Amino acid sequence: VLKRAIDLARSVRDRAPAGAQAAAVGIAAAGWIDSASGRVVAATDLLPGWVGLELQAAFERELGLPGAAVNDVQAMGVAEGRLGGGRGCRVCLTVAVGTGIGGGITIDGRLLGGAHGFAGAIGHIPWRQGGPKCSCGQQGCIEAEASGPAVARAFDACLRRGPDPGASGSAPSTLEDVVRAFGAQDRQIRECASRVTRTAGRRLGRVLGALVNTLDPDVVVLGGGAAIALGERFLAAIGAGTRESALPVMDPVVVSSRLGAAAGVVGAGLLALDWVGETVDRPIMR
Repeated sequence: VLKRAIDLARSVRDRAPAGAQAAAVGIAAAGWIDSASGRVVAATDLLPGWVGLELQAAFERELGLPGAAVNDVQAMGVAEGRLGGGRGCRVCLTVAVGTGIGGGITIDGRLLGGAHGFAGAIGHIPWRQGGPKCSCGQQGCIEAEASGPAVARAFDACLRRGPDPGASGSAPSTLEDVVRAFGAQDRQIRECASRVTRTAGRRLGRVLGALVNTLDPDVVVLGGGAAIALGERFLAAIGAGTRESALPVMDPVVVSSRLGAAAGVVGAGLLALDWVGETVDRPIMR
């Protein structure tokens, strides 16, 4: 994965128009990345062997350019905060729902990375004691209740509780199965898909409402592969849950991502541009 990513970045650099020269490289990846060193401190199961990887240094060494490395959802937050759903807003909370759940917080377009660059680990906020085990090793995290894989697991459990337990099939369902089930002719399948989607969305929304009370954002931007795939049912349930748990005075505004799947790449590029200005007057992170 790393080699392919570096090769892709090299090809983009080499295709620069005549007279143009790359000044820096922005890197966005899943996992927790130390903002000072660009080293991967923790990684998802999708990136085996990445823990301890000097990610930023690898790109800098191979490309001969200075780099800035951040979590992919943090990069998404930068893009949405400046150019997407949060454009023109002072405080923007971006939330991505995919195989996990993450967040990116921007203030005046600048990433709030925290002391170590880990800010935005929304998926690991506890939802309920004794809940399903999360990928982080804890139990009850909202990621284990409302991520894409969690929705698929809940769908299977719902089918097994119904009048026809065999409707769940022999293999575990995927998120794509849930999305297809929205239009199924079988009422049990259709209702289970809708129910688990709304339940997951409402639960995530209630967690986001607590974050709204904490951060007082102008807008909450929702994106990520699972959120996009599950569509309006999921997004509406998140909005409803957010309004339920946020203080009325906060009046949260919840919108969909405007940049879609490109947000992470765009955000990484913006952070690279920030690096160019870093030596002049502004930091990459607060």
